[in-house]
Amino acid sequence: MSEEKLRIDDILEIIKKRWKPIVFTMLILTIVVAIMSFFVIPPKYEANTKVFIGKENSGDRNYNDNDVQMYQKLLKTYAEVIMTNDLIENSIKEKNMDLESEKILKSLTVTPRADTQILEIKYRNKDKVLARDVVDSITDEFIKTSKELIPNGTVKIVESVKIPKKSVSPNKKVNISIAFILGIIVGTGIAFLLEYLDNTFKDKEELEEMLGLAVIGIIPNEDGVK
Repeated sequence: MSEEKLRIDDILEIIKKRWKPIVFTMLILTIVVAIMSFFVIPPKYEANTKVFIGKENSGDRNYNDNDVQMYQKLLKTYAEVIMTNDLIENSIKEKNMDLESEKILKSLTVTPRADTQILEIKYRNKDKVLARDVVDSITDEFIKTSKELIPNGTVKIVESVKIPKKSVSPNKKVNISIAFILGIIVGTGIAFLLEYLDNTFKDKEELEEMLGLAVIGIIPNEDGVK
């Protein structure tokens, strides 16, 4: 127990003695990441919409639990349909957008909501208006395609896409918090490395502990003698 306490005391002593590299590293990393997050990394905006997948209303009321379960299972199929180059390219051509389907697919997310008949479509872009337009175009093309795949099915927009007001990345608070913590960890590592590389004796107690012998005399520091 005494040895464990001694080790903890040694660690605290090292941190206390070499606090400057710890603080310096923490400040540098935090400032650099803050500058990157606020002024260098361009913000990205996310536009999204939600659509309901169900059975077309044909005047009858034979919409039972089996139908609900069927359309819930179809959500993954519909999601895969949206994430195809053909559908994206058709949506681009329909709106005369100068974009590449491959690049859109990298920033496009289609999420089936568990235990529902809701499909959420999200797209991120540096241009908030373009992000809205892309989601709107993809949704329109998907509605047309879905009618060809399952004629008695219906897709209805339950949450229309809007121009996003706030950016979703970079997350400034999270980035700065991570940089702050990482700076402390790296700075502490540097402090211990400096301590490890320092092979000098600071006082007679360190020398006695290392040699296991008592010091019987000390040569005074002549620089401090007047």
